[in-house]
Amino acid sequence: MPTELTFIGTAGCTPPAGNDTACFLLNGHVLIDCGWCAALSMLPTGHDPTQLTDVLITHCHHDHYMGLASVLFFRRMQRARLGDAAELRIFGPAEDIERVVELARAYLQVDRFSAVQTTPEVIAVTPGEALTIGEFEVQTAPTQHPVQGLAYRILDPQTGATIGISGDTAYLPALAEFFRGVDLLIMEGSTGLTDPPADSTSGHSSVVQSARIARDAKVGRLALVHIGGGAREELLAAASEVFADAFLPGPGEVVTLEGRA
Repeated sequence: MPTELTFIGTAGCTPPAGNDTACFLLNGHVLIDCGWCAALSMLPTGHDPTQLTDVLITHCHHDHYMGLASVLFFRRMQRARLGDAAELRIFGPAEDIERVVELARAYLQVDRFSAVQTTPEVIAVTPGEALTIGEFEVQTAPTQHPVQGLAYRILDPQTGATIGISGDTAYLPALAEFFRGVDLLIMEGSTGLTDPPADSTSGHSSVVQSARIARDAKVGRLALVHIGGGAREELLAAASEVFADAFLPGPGEVVTLEGRA
């Protein structure tokens, strides 16, 4: 079977109606980032949160983990369908992920309501670590953001398909080498058409800066998410001048990958 990536959400930190913050689903069971309503946002795509085995968090800013409590709650309320399935595994930046998962459990009041008691396995990841997550082989690299962030390079050995996901990051030319040759690169374009000033501490990129990374890395396609600062047509045109195979995915859009020769 080919590798399948579903865009659960593609928007910035305050998504419009009908979209969610940027989060993605691999082969129906690995969720990368966890938008405001990730559990409910999966359902219209034909995917079921009870089928999740792993969650990967790029960084612990609210719009990338806010839906974690609802994912845990959904799974507990549907535990009859989970049967003997293992607890969810949650991977994320070593500096923050354990605290964020504990806060999600506290929000559910697991100490008070036994029906929502859940103890996911938390894996604190230091940038540079290599991981095996289900059928995937995952490499990590640091990003440039106000909190510790992880870029993920994901290989499906069964198909040879490779996917790169930057999370939120300032323009970081070193990422071009990390993502070199991936079939699909997913990067942010939070500052839209405008490159941030060199001394900016926001830790975000423009669509043109992300297109430069894609061009320099010689990737197959570039998906731009978490975008702002202009109309979609303008944003895509600006990115495409730098890297022709750029696109702006919509929520629910599916990309099927079989690797490149």
